[in-house]
Amino acid sequence: MVDRERVGSVVVLIATVLGVFGAGTASASSFADRSVSKRTDDGWVVSASKLNEKVRSVPPLDQSPWTREGYLSLKGTADIRGAGKVAVNSGALSVGFAVACNTDVTSGVTLGVTGGPTAQMSITYPPALVIGAQVLPNVSTTLRPGTISDVSFGSKKLAAAHAGVELDGVHVKVSGCLGPVAVRAYVSVAISTPLNDNTIHVYGKPHYL
Repeated sequence: MVDRERVGSVVVLIATVLGVFGAGTASASSFADRSVSKRTDDGWVVSASKLNEKVRSVPPLDQSPWTREGYLSLKGTADIRGAGKVAVNSGALSVGFAVACNTDVTSGVTLGVTGGPTAQMSITYPPALVIGAQVLPNVSTTLRPGTISDVSFGSKKLAAAHAGVELDGVHVKVSGCLGPVAVRAYVSVAISTPLNDNTIHVYGKPHYL
């Protein structure tokens, strides 16, 4: 015998979820530039800057209430200034976004909203010529509820006192996710000398796809 009360509750739950987390409308946000500087024990002043950050949310192409889609733009720069007492042997600049899914529902919606930890995220870079930087064309990973995945958009070894990595219009899609998908930009700069290793970070504000 079918439990009509239970079935009715599931139908109401699904209808509510579809209404609250539907395809939605497009929105775009630009975030203020931000820089962080630190003087190392060797006397160098190292700066990491987050620039030209934009997050554009769009209705998902598959029109699924479990999919979030958008386009991300970000520029990161590294600067080394001052007169350190020992030379900088090496350094690296990393630029990317942290991505988090609220609730995974890839096993289907049931009473109470349950699912397995397998929400899928894919990030695709549009065709671009990036010389001297390591940029992966595609990224695909599994988002587990309660965790945050750091996705590197690109990295560059420091060959001088200044370096930058900029990507525009990176496509991001997260499927099998109920509720908001949060993204937060980051830029990291690391340098190494014969005496010390130093790493600094600068972060953006969270935005929800």
